[in-house]
Amino acid sequence: MRNVLPPRPGGVLAALAAGPDATVVFVGHTGVDHLRTVADVWRELPMDKTISMQWWLEEADNIPADPEQRIEWLYGWWGRIDGWISDNRPVARTRVKARSSVL
Repeated sequence: MRNVLPPRPGGVLAALAAGPDATVVFVGHTGVDHLRTVADVWRELPMDKTISMQWWLEEADNIPADPEQRIEWLYGWWGRIDGWISDNRPVARTRVKARSSVL
């Protein structure tokens, strides 16, 4: 996965066990990928960026019961989200330095 860190299944497995009838919501987003620290966010204010988001709902009936299968299911979703980010990330703007030549 190029755009997301791997999931940490422990918390997800605990949440699914505590709410076996719950619908799971996944959210992918892109547009502020370059903001990695609080200083980055502060430097960008006021922000004029476009943020793209996609929400997916997974009904409880579609979630495997077996913990190992749940981990595979979770990694599958992370792969899907990673692919969505790749497909929807804004094109990076490159800065071109002006060149001057003296004749």
